[in-house]
Amino acid sequence: MNRPGILQRSAPFFAVIVGVLGALGCSPKKSKPVHSEPWLAHPPASAQAAPDAAIATTRYRLDERSVIRLELATKRGKVHGKLTRVHGEFEIALGALSQSRGQVQAELDSLALDGDDDANAADWLARAQSALGLADGGARVGALATFDVTALDDVSPEVIEPAHASDAGTTAPRRARAIADGDFLLHGFRVQKRAPLEAEFSFGSDLEVPAAVVIRSRGPLVVSLETHEIHLHGAENARKSGEKRRNRAAESGHDVRVSVELYGTKD
Repeated sequence: MNRPGILQRSAPFFAVIVGVLGALGCSPKKSKPVHSEPWLAHPPASAQAAPDAAIATTRYRLDERSVIRLELATKRGKVHGKLTRVHGEFEIALGALSQSRGQVQAELDSLALDGDDDANAADWLARAQSALGLADGGARVGALATFDVTALDDVSPEVIEPAHASDAGTTAPRRARAIADGDFLLHGFRVQKRAPLEAEFSFGSDLEVPAAVVIRSRGPLVVSLETHEIHLHGAENARKSGEKRRNRAAESGHDVRVSVELYGTKD
């Protein structure tokens, strides 16, 4: 029997090699990957996003015209009052009002009360001064109530546009509304509060930046005296210890309705 030659024995091996090479030569070229934005893996510095620029603000300081008004309902009628020494400032972003912030401080020993019944108002003033530690009408100088504006919601409009001089040489004010969120501190107790406000911006010779702003309440800020541990009980009206406790519990639950009228002048 004839033995196959070397070429014959190697034929299957060569066939496999040829087949593999043929397959490689005939396979389609790999397509380039499809790029998604950004097209460049490492864009030049000029194309990189710049960090958020600081928002420009204008500072307005409150002046002596600023006042905080109060209203308290009592059994003998409503008592009205005001705090007349009010300080603070606002950093207002005219191009993005929602980014504005500020603080208002009121000196508690500037509290004055009045009402239809002067005796009733005087009684409640004495109670308030005692509860706040303002003995002898304000011996504890420096006691403050503060409101820190930490955010503004429902702002309209968001931008205060520059003014345009009218034919009469005056400029129309710009108005805005918002709800101020912030921390309210009174008598050592801090709570979160929301206050609906409106602002009126007036211009001077500079038609780009308002010279002044007036900020007023659109609705009262309700302050619970009980929350701040302020007890306006009148011990002189209680005959028995049981009556004292009942009066204290009832009168500590009073709510005071607060509104503001703040006058700010550009620094």
